[in-house]
Amino acid sequence: MPRPLEMSGPQVNSDLNEEPTLAVASAGAVSLLGKELSYIVQSFITSLMDTHMPTCNGGHGQSHLTLGHACLTVSNVDAAAKLQLWAQAVECYKCPPWPYLMLQPGTSQELAVNTTYPTDLYVRNTTGGDLYKLTYHFGEYGAYQLGISTESISNIKVLTKPPNEFLPLIVAFVFFFMLAFMWQCAKFFRYRMDSPCTTRRVRSVSAGEETSLLSSQPVYQGSPSSSQLHQTTPVAPSLLPQLSAGIPDSSMRRGRLQSLDTFRGLAIVIMVFVNYGGGRYYFFQHAHWNGLTVADLVFPWFMWIMGVSMIFSVRSQLQRTTKRYLMVFRILKRCAILFILGLIINSDNNQNYMPTLRIMGVLQRFAICYGITALMEVYLMNPQESPEYVWYWKIRDIIRSGVQWVITILLVGVHTAITFGLHIPGCPTGYLGPGGLHDGGVHGNCTGGAAAYVDVSVLGEAHIYSHPTCKTIYNNDAPYDPEGILGALMAVLTVQFGAAAGRIIITYQGHGPRIKRWLVWAVVCGLLAGFLCDWRKEGGPIPVNKNLWSLSFVLTTACFAFFLLSLLYLFIDKWQWWSGNPFKYPGMNSILIYVGHEIFGGLFPWSWRPVGETHTNYLIMNLWGTSTWVIIAYLCHKRKLYLSV
Repeated sequence: MPRPLEMSGPQVNSDLNEEPTLAVASAGAVSLLGKELSYIVQSFITSLMDTHMPTCNGGHGQSHLTLGHACLTVSNVDAAAKLQLWAQAVECYKCPPWPYLMLQPGTSQELAVNTTYPTDLYVRNTTGGDLYKLTYHFGEYGAYQLGISTESISNIKVLTKPPNEFLPLIVAFVFFFMLAFMWQCAKFFRYRMDSPCTTRRVRSVSAGEETSLLSSQPVYQGSPSSSQLHQTTPVAPSLLPQLSAGIPDSSMRRGRLQSLDTFRGLAIVIMVFVNYGGGRYYFFQHAHWNGLTVADLVFPWFMWIMGVSMIFSVRSQLQRTTKRYLMVFRILKRCAILFILGLIINSDNNQNYMPTLRIMGVLQRFAICYGITALMEVYLMNPQESPEYVWYWKIRDIIRSGVQWVITILLVGVHTAITFGLHIPGCPTGYLGPGGLHDGGVHGNCTGGAAAYVDVSVLGEAHIYSHPTCKTIYNNDAPYDPEGILGALMAVLTVQFGAAAGRIIITYQGHGPRIKRWLVWAVVCGLLAGFLCDWRKEGGPIPVNKNLWSLSFVLTTACFAFFLLSLLYLFIDKWQWWSGNPFKYPGMNSILIYVGHEIFGGLFPWSWRPVGETHTNYLIMNLWGTSTWVIIAYLCHKRKLYLSV
């Protein structure tokens, strides 16, 4: 258990009545720091090797607590009245409380309580009338005591202080920080040892405003009306405009957008870590219904990056005068391959019984959205930009893609009309809730509203995902597919936002104009999302919801994507403060990493059964599994091995 910080200081010479010197104070601080570091390491090792977990009978005999639980002892101190304790997690929005126990006068009972979210506790009499209500956030593996009576309710007393569940994250952060620091030091010393003794003058290549990333020689250089602009021909980062971008050769630094590879790699690394369990931390799990976690950002970021890469690929092929029907054939071929790969992944873990095989999935949504957006670009993109100055010159990337935006907005309109206007038997029109206990349980089988109804009508209930994230909190039984058909229409907007970022790159050649426009997009998307959800998790006409792929969710994730790309672009491509390692390697081979970790994720050495039920054990296992895929991506890069479709 964590102990309080020891405040013992340096020894003072009372005879001389002098203040401690700086040297003595520093020595005391170092000694104190050493003790605390020693205690942290000792606690870390103990949690890793200890198999004895806290116990709690929960009214059904002694049982071991698991992650996310604590033990609460409830005592009825009333001498005559029977009392009931009801409870419900605050996370369960508009849910009725559940009966936990009935206590006879003068008796006590232990029960396991959830620690992930705050809990509402209700003390009721035998007729069901509320006497008191208390909200408390229990600590993981802690032990607590609560006294209740008809006259009062005592404050919850901590019997055993819960351990610091975030300590493993802090240790992991320090470990990887030190690892990166030592790696940079090794590179520096190697460079110093390999450098000749004589001083050489090296001409610095400026990466200023006139440098054009992803470009070759200018096609033309200005006219009297555009003498300050230089239009260049972009080098296509890839013929795969989806999960991996490109010309797989890091030596061609000026022919690649390094920040985009890094962004994609960062997303795939987070995805692998989240899919492996994320150390069993709740913020590395998907939101149960409304709201947003780290895990909810990864999928839309991939689709957004797919839109960026798509612009380079289509423009490159059009400039090479590739026949449009050949481009359409390639697009449809890639869509089919992605969809089939998704079905193969769905059949993993013995889920290959054809009458119940899940049809939709992550790669299936990639295939649908890529196909729709890429076909629009093939027939509507102009391969060469006109050099003639026009009134909309500063927003020409938007105006000249106006038809694509109109089609995308129409798809969003269709999605919205079906969501809020489709009549669903037994459910309210426009219902956006999770069903189950939501709204008092009156809409128990209405999970997802119109989105679920469309999937059931088209695919059949047997082919829909049967374990939605809302099931554990809202206790619903209805199947719901978060990658369903209706959500794909809205997901096209996510890809279109990425395409907008790609058009900025190929249209504006300076670093400043690109970053400013990305930040404007980020601000606009963020403000619109805030107004739609009323700046609250459960508020507004359209809450942020990954399961429904709501409009506010698309705008929120696009806001973060525009901002993050701007930040990476500054550090990597403009200022060149960071090479993007090690994330750029999985970013250049993301299909291999995604499919590989889905197929082999449950096997050793990527995962194993932990010794004890602690965050330390799960975090070490999940970080190790994720790191191995980064190493695999690096080794594949060194051998020029890349998987694409």
